[in-house]
Amino acid sequence: MLQSGMKKLKYILFIVSSASVFLYGGKMTPAAFEATLKKCEAEDNGAACAKLYYYFISSKRAYLADLQVDKQKALHYAKKACALNDRDGCVTAGMTLYYGDRHAGIAEDREEGRGLLKKACELGQEDVCTFFLNPNF
Repeated sequence: MLQSGMKKLKYILFIVSSASVFLYGGKMTPAAFEATLKKCEAEDNGAACAKLYYYFISSKRAYLADLQVDKQKALHYAKKACALNDRDGCVTAGMTLYYGDRHAGIAEDREEGRGLLKKACELGQEDVCTFFLNPNF
């Protein structure tokens, strides 16, 4: 059953990463980054906060000379996006916390991770619902 759960998890991660490329594809310029940051911070825009997650973890940061990989910041923005009812933010924050990332200093927190994934489900992320509602998760 664990292998079945891992296959489902990989499927969900594939869906999320594919969606992120579609949603957040294209060149990231310093102006686009600043506008996204402003929307997240000043306007409390959940989608903008979720997009910041990808700025801090993806290869897209290569377009921004001063932006370094920062998984702690990425998680911060994903959690903020989730708090603003952005389901993509809930999925990315939930998965990050559920599994943790010892290289980035992010502790595994299955309880909080499940809570964020459950919220993503409640916000309509159906693939997460299917996996999350599995009692073996």
